Amino acid sequence: MTSKFNVLPKCKHYSCMVDLLGRAGLLNESEEVINNMPIKPDDSVWGALFFACRIHKNIEMGERAGFKLVELDPSDGGIYVLLASM
Repeated sequence: MTSKFNVLPKCKHYSCMVDLLGRAGLLNESEEVINNMPIKPDDSVWGALFFACRIHKNIEMGERAGFKLVELDPSDGGIYVLLASM
């Protein structure tokens, strides 16, 4: 993307990739994208993985993503509810 279009990938680009891979059921690949990001993943990136894990019922990975969301914004009560219903 950088060499061909001279565009530096931002969190929203990574979030789209994580979401696409997650919806396709490629959860390990999705988490690998996050772990190899050259920038710090934000809540949209972790949220994309979290919701993909809920869809595909991968509780262990979903909890990891959920706890990252809690780290980013501990005052967001919604994530606690979603984690409890995982």
